[in-house]
Amino acid sequence: MLSLTRKTDYALVALTYLTGRRAEGAQPVSAKQIAQTFGLPRPLLMNILKELVRVKVLSSTRGAHGGYELAADPARVTLLEVVTAMDGPVRLSQCADGLPIVGQGCTLSQDCPIQGPIRSLHRRLNRFLAEVTLKDLWEERLGPADRSGPDAREFSHVSRNQAEHETQPQTHPLTEPTGVEIYQGA
Repeated sequence: MLSLTRKTDYALVALTYLTGRRAEGAQPVSAKQIAQTFGLPRPLLMNILKELVRVKVLSSTRGAHGGYELAADPARVTLLEVVTAMDGPVRLSQCADGLPIVGQGCTLSQDCPIQGPIRSLHRRLNRFLAEVTLKDLWEERLGPADRSGPDAREFSHVSRNQAEHETQPQTHPLTEPTGVEIYQGA
């Protein structure tokens, strides 16, 4: 089963929260406050936030009124960037990206009946993750009726139950042709 690692899950929770704070014009927030708000383990969250500062998604300010805030436009930070920052490149399987596997060989590689489909699914998964941004995650927490303004977009490829609100639901190629569901896990 595909699932997000705990690090990526916590990173996305913190980043989506910080996206909302940015939209509200709020001040930086401490790791302690984020951890308390969502019941996350502070030591792990602090390491995650430091890594996000290192890759320039977040900035941090020291002092009594310091904390963390987004350093990048949430409409430009993708899920693929966050997952890669937390866990390295996304690889659906060892041979999915076509790169050689050092010290490991696949005995099926010459005649593998699923190599092509797995590589195709891998490319679709990466494209999907590259299309969804922090802004999308923040806006998706709202119901479709709550989104407004010239900037608002529909994210039917992210939401499971949005189709209930639309007469002609849109689908994303990752979930529809393959039947694959991606579960978020801890």
